[in-house]
Amino acid sequence: MDIVIQISVAVIAVAFLVLLYSLVQTLKTLRGTLEETRETIGQLRTEVTQISVDVKEAIHNTNEMTRDVRTKLRSLDVLFTSVNDIGHAIHSFTGVARESAASLVSSIKRESNKPLKEPGMLSTVYDGIISTIRFYNKVKKVKV
Repeated sequence: MDIVIQISVAVIAVAFLVLLYSLVQTLKTLRGTLEETRETIGQLRTEVTQISVDVKEAIHNTNEMTRDVRTKLRSLDVLFTSVNDIGHAIHSFTGVARESAASLVSSIKRESNKPLKEPGMLSTVYDGIISTIRFYNKVKKVKV
């Protein structure tokens, strides 16, 4: 029985040695992996620092470009306001011209139905002067 115990102890010792050898090999592999991880993290730190500098520069350039575009758009606002004012003036001008033409046509039609007399011609000229004054007053209001 003593021999069985000695053999069992010897088998346990051999198994323990195999276990220790496996554990040492695993720890060596783990150490290599940790070294690679440490190197990779160091490289990532330098790359992230470089990328953050590039990103800051890109943001700075984008902000400058945005300010420039805003300034140019503000200068275009004046142009569009002027174009709007010109559009309103032209619209008023065409409305007054239309009224003047309609007034002139209606007065000519009235005069053509009447026999030609000197006072009829005078009233046509008078209507033309009145229409011109109205037109001038409307254009003057648009400019103000």
